Amino acid sequence: MSARAKERPGRVIPIIPVIILLVIVSTFSLPVHHSSVNSPQLPPTGITWVTEPLQQVYNLIQSRFIGLIPGNYTEPSSSEYSMMSTIFGSIDSGVSQNDAGSILSASNLATQLEYQLIPVNDSSTGNKYYVLMETTTVNRGWGSYLFAAERSPSTTQVIMEAPHPVTDFNSQEIAYTIFTSAYPHVTALLVAGVERTFDPNGQTDMAHRTQSIFETAHEAFTKFGSVIIQIHGFDAAFHPTEPLVVLSDGDGGINGALQAIASNLEADNLSVGIFDGFIHEKLGAQKNIQGRYARAFGAGFVHSEISSLVVYNATLIALYENSLAKSIVDNFGFPAYQIDIKIPIIALGIMSFFFVAGYRLSKTNPD
Repeated sequence: MSARAKERPGRVIPIIPVIILLVIVSTFSLPVHHSSVNSPQLPPTGITWVTEPLQQVYNLIQSRFIGLIPGNYTEPSSSEYSMMSTIFGSIDSGVSQNDAGSILSASNLATQLEYQLIPVNDSSTGNKYYVLMETTTVNRGWGSYLFAAERSPSTTQVIMEAPHPVTDFNSQEIAYTIFTSAYPHVTALLVAGVERTFDPNGQTDMAHRTQSIFETAHEAFTKFGSVIIQIHGFDAAFHPTEPLVVLSDGDGGINGALQAIASNLEADNLSVGIFDGFIHEKLGAQKNIQGRYARAFGAGFVHSEISSLVVYNATLIALYENSLAKSIVDNFGFPAYQIDIKIPIIALGIMSFFFVAGYRLSKTNPD
């Protein structure tokens, strides 16, 4: 028999300790949530700020779809979709990278689409925002978009959305209140520009359209690990057995943000139901387009249906808004992946044992 055929048996490969080590390393790489003790990233310099109440600007936005005529809608062209996507990307870069040039580029490009990007220094709070809205000369129903000009030190990017303004019981004002109350922990507020019932064929139902400027904005700011909170409302008269708030991620599952919001609402004595694939099915948002996109990209989606009993009760709606704002500011209580020093020490000990055992076993096998 040749020497090659009588090769020495290979050593025992210490697979288990290697796996343990990989788990430890991957655990260290998970995001760690700390209290927001660092100062938020300041907005870029070189921007001319307009000092006025943000609520006044938002009232102008709402006037586009509130009244006897519920707005208007014009379908964008493919080039307009592309330009709006570029604008959203530039705004995101401008804020996240503290880059005034990107903000100015977004503003110039917006002008070409008869949009205006207004840097607003809220005279009521001193907080700074960018407001992207159509100019007063047009009303195409493409939506309005508000952005915190500062970024929170929190690792979680939160987006508030109101795809069914007015139709869903003042949902756009509720989303706005949460957005401003949690400043600067909410990156953006996306508000559809027309009521969902304006077109009987569903053309203006932005939560169920695969292509719209609203969806373009959603896709631009939805990232892995971000959280999207969408505000909706339901008529208690048509759903008399439902709790005051129904939460859903759209597919019957649950995520950390949804769970935290539910806990805080229940702590404020607001009854909560969670769609699990069967219970609360009619309010489960299973066909919600933004939810599908968010889940596909590893983002947390929270679809919140609020009973009309809450919306038209000043005390209850304040509890709801404060509860959601608290959930956001607390970063949804995501667990801190702090590593106890004893864990790697024990793991290394186990690893050493297997290496020694493997070595000794190999020595017992003669050439």
